[in-house]
Order: sequence, then C-alpha cells, then structure tokens
Amino acid sequence: MKKYLFFLLSALSLNAFAKDTLSVNKVGVYGPFKFQSTYLLDSLNNKNNAFDEKSILNDNALYGFLTAQPTDSLSHATPIEAVDSTNTLRVLSFKIRTDRYTKAQINIKHLSNYKVFINGNASANALTLKPGEYGVQLICMSQATSKDSLNINVVGDNLQGVEINSTTKRPYLMKEMLEGDKTYTARLSPSGKYLIAYYQNTHADGKSTYRTVLSNLKTNKVLESSASFVDYKWLENKDLIYYTKTEGLNKQIILRNPETLEETVLADYIPNGNFTLSPTLDYLIFTRTDEGTKPTGSLKKLDNPDDRMSGRRNRTSLWKYDINTRCMQRLTFGKTSLYLSDISKDGKYLLITTSSFEPSRKPYSRSAVLRMNAFTSQVDTLISDTAWIAGVKFSPKGDQLLVKASPAAFNNIGSEIKPEQHHNAFDYRLYLYDITSKSVSVLLPNFAPSVDSYSWSEVNNQIYFTAADGSGRSVFSLNPETKSVHKFDLPLNYVTTFTFASLEKNPTAIITGQANGERAREMYQVVLNTKDTKAKRIGEINFDEMYKDVAIGTCHDWKFQSSRGDSINGFYYLPANFDPTKKYPLIVYYYGGCTPSNKLLEINYPYQVFASLGYVVYVVQPSGAIGFGQEFAARHVNTWGDMSSDDIIEGTQQFCKEHSFINTEKIGCIGASYGGFMTQYLQTKTNLFAAAISHAGISNIASYWGGGYWGYTYGEIAQYGSFPWNNPDLYTKHSSLFNADKINTPLLLIHGTVDTNVPPFESQQLFTALRILGKTVEYIQVDGQDHVITDWKKRLEWQDAIFAWFAKYLKDQPEWWEDSAKNW
Repeated sequence: MKKYLFFLLSALSLNAFAKDTLSVNKVGVYGPFKFQSTYLLDSLNNKNNAFDEKSILNDNALYGFLTAQPTDSLSHATPIEAVDSTNTLRVLSFKIRTDRYTKAQINIKHLSNYKVFINGNASANALTLKPGEYGVQLICMSQATSKDSLNINVVGDNLQGVEINSTTKRPYLMKEMLEGDKTYTARLSPSGKYLIAYYQNTHADGKSTYRTVLSNLKTNKVLESSASFVDYKWLENKDLIYYTKTEGLNKQIILRNPETLEETVLADYIPNGNFTLSPTLDYLIFTRTDEGTKPTGSLKKLDNPDDRMSGRRNRTSLWKYDINTRCMQRLTFGKTSLYLSDISKDGKYLLITTSSFEPSRKPYSRSAVLRMNAFTSQVDTLISDTAWIAGVKFSPKGDQLLVKASPAAFNNIGSEIKPEQHHNAFDYRLYLYDITSKSVSVLLPNFAPSVDSYSWSEVNNQIYFTAADGSGRSVFSLNPETKSVHKFDLPLNYVTTFTFASLEKNPTAIITGQANGERAREMYQVVLNTKDTKAKRIGEINFDEMYKDVAIGTCHDWKFQSSRGDSINGFYYLPANFDPTKKYPLIVYYYGGCTPSNKLLEINYPYQVFASLGYVVYVVQPSGAIGFGQEFAARHVNTWGDMSSDDIIEGTQQFCKEHSFINTEKIGCIGASYGGFMTQYLQTKTNLFAAAISHAGISNIASYWGGGYWGYTYGEIAQYGSFPWNNPDLYTKHSSLFNADKINTPLLLIHGTVDTNVPPFESQQLFTALRILGKTVEYIQVDGQDHVITDWKKRLEWQDAIFAWFAKYLKDQPEWWEDSAKNW
C-alpha cells in the first residue's frame, strides 16, 4: 500500500510539473557565410582581453533584424557544420504564434554558439508572449570542432493556442493596425490634372517618416518625389503650386510649375506666421496672437470661468501684408478675437467672424459675421449676435454667404424636432444668407446627416460637402437653387480626405479613407457625376498586397426595433476564423451620444483587433448620436444616458437572442469620454455585463460641469437650461457616483493624469466609492496623458491593459492581467 501511494504521489508530482512541448521541426536558413581567420598581432588587446571567436555573434547582430527570404531550410536533427573547416555563420529563423497571453522557454540543444533575437530585439530564451506572431532569429556560429545539429523546442506550462511556423494568415493585431505605409492626405490641382499626395510610414518604435509625391493624373507620371513632408498648396484658380522658403532673413513665397518644376518668386521678405493668400495674389492676411495680461505675483483673479485655461486672455487679430509694397498693416484691434473665414473671389472683401461670451445668458456664446473691404477697411456687419454658428463662406459671386450652423440657429428656422426637445448643437446643417436682403433660407430640409466640410464650386454652382452619415462619412452635392441633394456612391464608407477640381464642371475628386470596417489606407480618383460616379484606386499604397498574409475579420450591419419603436442601427465584427458552432465572448462598444461610432478598420478602440483576439464585437448607435437626423440627435440633450442606455441594453439582449454564437455569460462593454460615463451608468441599471471598461468617464455630472475645462460649455449642449440648482435630479440620478451601490460588474477605470477635458478625479471618486463598498474595481492612471492616449509606448501599454482585463473576465484567462498588474 505504501509503495502504491509512493508511485501515485510521484505520478501526481510529475504531472504537476509537466510542461507542454512544441518542437521546431523546420527553420529557414540565411547563409552559410564563411569567415576568414583573424590575424592576431598579439595574444591580448589593450584591455588585456584575449580574442574570442564568438564575438562574431555580436559583430553581426544586425542579422537579428533580417527580413530577407531564407536561402535554405533545415529540419529537426540536421547537422549544422562549419564549411571547409572555417568558422561559419548562419541565421536560423522560425515563427511562434499565440492567440493568448502565455510564458514559454526556447530550449536550444546541440548549438554551441548562438544569439537569440525576437522581432529584431536581442532576447533571452525565456519569453513572455502576448497574442500575436513573433519572428525568432538565431545567429549561430559553427566551428570546425562543433558537433552542432538542429534541436529546438518551445516549452511552457500551457501552450494551448501556440503554433510553430503556422502556414495560415497571421491575425490582425495592433502591429498590423498601427505600423506601415498609409496615405496621409492629398491635394488636387484646380483643373484635376495634378495631384500632391502625402504618405506616412510608421515604424515599430512609433516614429514616422513622410514623403511627398507630385504626379500627373492624366499620364500617371510621377513628376517629383521627396522623402519628407513638403507643404505644397495650389493656387485657387491655376495649376500652380506655392510654398514658402527661407534663405537667411528672406522668407519667400515660391510659385512652382508642376510640369516643368520651374520656380518664380511671388513674394519675398514676408513676415513669419500663418497666412492666407488672396485669390488675386496681391496680399496676404496673417492671423496673429496678441498676448493678454499676466499676474505680476503668485495670485491670479479669474475674469471668467475659462480664465484658468492657458492662453485664454490672449486675443487674435488680423494683419495685411501687401506683396507689391512689402507693407505690413494691422487690420483689427481690440479686446475681442477676430478670425478670417474667407476672402471673396475678386479679393475685395474679407469675411471675418468674431464671438462674444457671456456666462450670465444662454446660450453663452454668440457670433457676429463682418465683411471688411480689404483696401479701405470699411466694415459691414452682416450677421450679429447669433448663436450656434460653426462656419461661414462667401458664395462664388460674393453676394451670399454659405453658413454652417445648428438647426437651432436663426431662430430655429431649420428645426425638425419635437416641441419639448432642444437641438444637439453638434448637429450641423447648411443655410444661405443673402447679403442684400439679410434673409436666411434652409438648404438641407429633412436631411439626416450632419455637415462637416463644405465648398461652393464657381464653375457649376454646386456645393460639395462631407457629412457624418450614420456609421460613415459621405460626400454629397447640393444645388443651392433647387435644394436637391445627391449622395455619391463611393467605394469608401468613411471619407477622411476630400479634395476636388474646382475648375471642372463634373469635377475630379480625390478621396482617402476606409471601407466597411475591413479596409483602410485607400485612395481613389473619382469623377463626381451624379448620373455615373466613376472611381479607381490610385496611389502608392496597395492594401491587398500589404495585407495579403493578414487575416481580417468581417463586418456586418445589424439593427433592431427598440421597445420605443425606433430602428436602432449598428454593426458587428466576426473573427477571421469564425465558427458559427462555437460560443464567443461579446464586447459591446458605443459612444453614447453626439458623434456616432464609425465603421472602421483603424480606430482608437480597435474593433478588428478585438475580433482577432477571439471576440465578437457589437457596435451600437444609440439615441443621441448625430448623423441620423435632428430628432434622434436631440435625444442627447437633457437625458444624460436615459434613452441611450436603454438602446444599448436592449440592443445587446436582442443581438444575443438573434445570434446563437454568443456566450451570454461573457459580455463586456467599453466606452470613452461620454462613452466612459455610459459604461459607468449602464452598470447602475443592469447586471448584463461580465466586465466593463470606462476610459476618461464622467462619474459626477455636477463636478464635471463645474471642474472640467469644457464642462459647463459642454453642459450647454448636453443639459441645455438644466443646472445643479434647478434640476438636481438630472445631476444626481444619472451620475454613477450617486448610484455606486448598484454597480456589481467588475469595472476597470482608466484615466490620463493630465486630462483637461474630463478631470482625473472623475475616475478617482468612483474608484474610492466602489472600494469603500467592497466592489470589484481597478483604476489605472496613464502618466502624462491627456483625454486621448497619444504617446506611442503608453498607448500600447494602455491597450494591453484593456486586452488583459477582458481576457480575465470574458475568457477566464487571468494571467495577462495578474502578471501585468505586478508592474503597475
């Protein structure tokens, strides 16, 4: 019996320490390279060290970055010998891929002299592997006396999901999303003949290099290419480039012929600063900053609530530089900032906007639009004391103004909401203002998308604009006479750059952007014909070639009918290797109001990366988002999450009901800013979620209203007319801090330590409350980061923390979180 127990305990002991082992059965080989003998002038060097033949490994460390194709391959147990009895160098390479966080050891037997590199970095044999693919390079030296052979194993406690030399496509993860070549922006010449394209290449360390390419679109000929960002711009009505160049004290504006590259000087000895060139090329308008008063001591009395912000006492003024006389003249002076919005086509008039800010009345900010004669300084006030204006431009003839504004502007003439609602001020439309009659007309009645950029073509009298359009950003044309609108059928659902040929009747346009959540880095040449929109892919980026070895998941539209009777839009992502017979954890994402969530491949909260990690991702567009119509957007105001949270909860429940591949016990949710507030608020209303993440979320609407840099001004949008003293229920009943006892979901709070939009105390106070209540909560501060995490290294660490939290609670894989938390 004792003997039996001994063997049983021995077996259990061996099993407890058993390791998973994966054999590296084949490696790629680069080489061999023979090394000639080293002439030894002395037996010791000046440091009294003897020569070590193994120094060859360090001398050739660059082979660790080797990306060249192997010239040969070796199989397990194959001898690795010196060539002609001479020291011989080889680079052995193989790949490790894992779909989970794990630790492993590379066991290398029968290699006398070697150095290990992982993804180009010198490494120990012990590895900590996060989801992804790792390139392993071994620089090895064979000597005449070596008895080397290939015997490499990867060993670990749990290597489930780890593959050696996988032949399938690698997953789309953070490296694939962030690094590599992409189109940065583009500028099309007025005739549509020439294109200036800018490309950005982001490297593994986060640093980027840029290049500028000038080409003839008609001949597909590259006319000039520069390995840097050259700030070329087109003249308004000619295919001529202009840019600035400084030689000593002489700053010049240079005109360049794109075909011949010949240059002439348009202006010299111009002042420093940002300027706008007049269409007639005879003057420049500079915007300059007039410094405000500063306290002489350590005390500062705030003049207004925003006076605590850096630079809030400064004011901007306009200056004119005459190119012919080289004379610089101040055009505006005073206590109020003025901004140049446009210059008329004939160069005669400047369109100037200014705003007044009075916290004691609502709305706080009101705009005025002035027309100044550029040569006499005579000023006419065209629009005065008007709220909710976001932009203004001259019509081609200069007799009208094209105004971008909220539907609440101009006494609600464009309003299409219910009587009890108030407009979402971020929901923009276009208006036509007649300068002579001072009348205003609505240009986009019954139009759901929210206007972004806009321009009026002189050639065909069409207005071209981009707009937030549901989950995308689309391009439209508008006839200002008939008010007819056309949406162009484009290959990109989210247009980032839109530039069109202003001198063409059916203009050529260049668009860049992303397509349907599955493609990015695209650039197309488009003919904006309302009857037949033709598009072709152009540029130096070939997405298909770049990602031919990458597995990208699929994106699908999905909407549901809410109990309120609304059709709530959304979309979802499936893993690339999706199996409908399996059960997947679900991540739910939302913005929560104002700006809709866009169907994108590359984004701060990377849906496709989550999908590659084995999640299904559902993105819901809840009530309050712009891009779905005025009434839908107006639901954001004075609700602070009521309808939005209902839509998210109902949408998630209905999504699970209609998709049997969801593990309903493993649902997570995540949001940032107002979406971070929404994450917190949701947990006070439901126990649907198994894990939640709030980045830069608002836990106390009242403290954010009074303490955030833009708290009370954003409050004018989110809770128009409601203040802590006249509607306290809105502030307390919707704040997670006042309902912390209702939160049962494991909650991760993340906040940048210098967030000026949502102060870090918004996460701190909820963290304190939940710890007092004994709830499951963690709080991560991202040092030195603002509202958005922009530092390269910190962004990757921040993203890993998010991945680790979901792995712990949605996959029952706590190792990533627990190991990482030891270092925080």
